Amino acid sequence: MVTVADGQGHGRSLAERLNALFAMVRWVDDHGRHREYSTAEVAEAVSADSDHPATLSRSYLAMLRNGSHTNPTLSVLEGLAKFFSDHREPGSPPITVHWLVAEEDPEDELLRRQLASRQVRKIAMRAGAMTPAMREQLLKMIEIFDQTGPADPGTEATEA
Repeated sequence: MVTVADGQGHGRSLAERLNALFAMVRWVDDHGRHREYSTAEVAEAVSADSDHPATLSRSYLAMLRNGSHTNPTLSVLEGLAKFFSDHREPGSPPITVHWLVAEEDPEDELLRRQLASRQVRKIAMRAGAMTPAMREQLLKMIEIFDQTGPADPGTEATEA
């Protein structure tokens, strides 16, 4: 399974994400032991794969892993994403170029925290089914609630 500390890889450098992939995506040897792919094995496999034009030397991949090179070509990223995605544990999410390079928008964490509430998800789902005009009316109502001040924390309804 491919995960890093926060589960998504956000907020991490390319080198940290690559090293997390090397640590998590493993192969099983003839004795049933889980082994980490070597830098040379991955570089050779990426270069040998005809599904993309990337060629990758062991030394260049090592420099990506140690952070001394931080701007690989798109084809190199595609090759690395494909290799790790092809070798990931069944059922784990695919590895994409976006996963390797994406920077998290600070609002994403806030949205995730707010959507953790069942009530907020129910409201969002209902709003998603509304027409744009109805959503605009709902937003105006919420703005009126915001102007009346914060709700008394002691009167909040429990989540169903």
